[in-house]
Amino acid sequence: LKLARAVRDRSEAALGSGRSLRTAMAAADKEELSPQQVQAAFQQIEKECSTYLNKIAELEQEVGEHSLVLKAFEKVEPSRRCFRMVGGVLVERTVAEVTPAVKQNQEKIRQVVKKFEEELKKKTEQRTAFQKKYGLNQQGGGSQAASSSSAGGDQGSKAGGGSVLV
Repeated sequence: LKLARAVRDRSEAALGSGRSLRTAMAAADKEELSPQQVQAAFQQIEKECSTYLNKIAELEQEVGEHSLVLKAFEKVEPSRRCFRMVGGVLVERTVAEVTPAVKQNQEKIRQVVKKFEEELKKKTEQRTAFQKKYGLNQQGGGSQAASSSSAGGDQGSKAGGGSVLV
């Protein structure tokens, strides 16, 4: 429970800057923004999307680590002792005592991941609406980078693949 709260609090603190953006967006509805303000607001939305993606990846990694621990617990007897970090203190318990807590933490982390995915979806929709409203590049420059990298890849293969080791 403490882990889930800590993860949620830490994540909300990292993503807390959205309030100022909402205020700016509300002001934008009332008055026209300058190009610099539009760019700053769009970059803020992009930053928040990126933060959500990073947090989701981090939490999914933690879920995977919990799965590894649970898999390891399946191979040992329930009375075997194990150690668990609780609030920075290493505590000795048995596998039978720790297994339910690990499962519960894993489920809570999954719930937080689901919440962040929903928030990311909302933020992505907000970004799309912002792009349409202000006529911004729909691909965010991604299509240009993809086309130049694919063109560069074609040139490398035509040159004989000099960087490929055989």
